[in-house]
Amino acid sequence: MTGRVAGRVALVTGASSGLGKRFAQVLAAEGAKVIVAARRKDRLDELVKELGANAIAVQCDVTDEAQVIAMFDAAEAKFGLVDTVINNAGMTHANNAVTQDIAEFRKIMDLNVTSVWCVAREAARRLIKAGPEASHRGRIVNIASMAGRIVIPHVTAYNTSKAACAHLTRSLAREWARHGINVNALSPGYVATELTEEWLNGEGGAKTIGKSPRRRVMDENSLDEALLFLCSDQSKFVTGTDVLVDDAQSMG
Repeated sequence: MTGRVAGRVALVTGASSGLGKRFAQVLAAEGAKVIVAARRKDRLDELVKELGANAIAVQCDVTDEAQVIAMFDAAEAKFGLVDTVINNAGMTHANNAVTQDIAEFRKIMDLNVTSVWCVAREAARRLIKAGPEASHRGRIVNIASMAGRIVIPHVTAYNTSKAACAHLTRSLAREWARHGINVNALSPGYVATELTEEWLNGEGGAKTIGKSPRRRVMDENSLDEALLFLCSDQSKFVTGTDVLVDDAQSMG
């Protein structure tokens, strides 16, 4: 490891499992002080034991504004101003649009879009208040999906939310450009994690992989380089982008 994000204070939401956990591990290994946040505190505590002294766990429901504010307060009290945010918390639910009830649709939109805006807004508010030197270090990475660009069957709410996440990213990037805060999206394709393992190993996953141009699925580490680039000083002139890392899956 080369310390590409050394000196940064990075907040990762949805860090109790899957990609969020991997993102926290990568950022910590590359020198960042890391705040891992999710609703499952026990899983976060296990991760912090692995990451060591430069990591803390904060239990947080990111759909609750008061909890988001408290999360940033806890991060600042321990490590100082958060200058890097990985907005990873999200969910999906397979359902046809005609049978999906409005409560379920709203729950997906609330977590995949509204909470992304809320977390990003709180980070930006604090960076801007701290002044130009701090705000020009600002890196906000919203985890979208290739589903924001293509239509994956039976997950209309998820597709819609990820398209909204990508455009929210562009909107925030434009609004905060004068403050030097970079806001970008990272859009993965299908990645093998503990959350997707059962589906990928089943009939549906096998069919999906079989139709993809390269007939394979990505590993968790497939996103490491894109993540580090967007969080580091190397991305100084990159804002408002949606970086697609899908191994050509969306071309299938």
